[in-house]
Amino acid sequence: MAQPYLSLEAELHDWFWAADDGAASELPLIEGFLRRHPGVALEIGCGSGRLLLPLLENGHAVEGLELSGEMLAMCRRRARDAGLEPVLHEADMALWRPARPYQCVLAPAFTLQLAADPERVLRHWHGWLVAGGGLYLSTFVPLAELDGDLPENEWYDDHRAVLPDGRTALLETRHRLDRPAQTLCREHRYRVSGGGGAPREHVSRQSLRWFDAPGLIRLLLRCGFEVTGGVTDFDPQAPLLDPETVDFDGILTIFCTRSASLPSGGG
Repeated sequence: MAQPYLSLEAELHDWFWAADDGAASELPLIEGFLRRHPGVALEIGCGSGRLLLPLLENGHAVEGLELSGEMLAMCRRRARDAGLEPVLHEADMALWRPARPYQCVLAPAFTLQLAADPERVLRHWHGWLVAGGGLYLSTFVPLAELDGDLPENEWYDDHRAVLPDGRTALLETRHRLDRPAQTLCREHRYRVSGGGGAPREHVSRQSLRWFDAPGLIRLLLRCGFEVTGGVTDFDPQAPLLDPETVDFDGILTIFCTRSASLPSGGG
């Protein structure tokens, strides 16, 4: 079971994503995919609504699934302020079962990589879709860690942001790699200070799997999905190719459809 975002990890998540321009880069791709698969969709790992709420504001029928109750509470508050009423489900993406299948399932922001068993989870998601329904998936390859640009087993400044109340938020990270298993284990230390309040700190641990493009495509085929396209680094003008042949920052986005039947084998 994945670990939910708690405490400062939940509170600061969107501030650090905003610094990376993640929503602005990924939203156009998601909206284009939703237009190709009209109907009710589900976003897995919707968090505080960073992507979900703009999609609802733009007229898309999208429900949200999230493990963290704290993140969902933030989503509901933001939705209320925006006059929105999202349909939200609090559950583990590896265990939850919907009441009826969706036309489209979205797994943005590298959500699949947090699964303990990605193949088992993809096979589980297969049953959430109508035949021919769409699966949108984004993952990343940790190139900075693999290339040694970030020191292994040493703390380094990962993100920093100034909050609206003047406090400073800092995320420090250290990691270790298991190259044969293609697993990245990270420890995160969140700190908030200044602004006249008492300093706060929260530590979390995270393990994620990474895939190169050919490996990810093979995995999807084994799990009953047909790959219909893809891009690198959220760039519509950069079609998915062997990352060795392109200027590649590590982000893979895959567009799929659900095959009529699930292949035998797997988890």
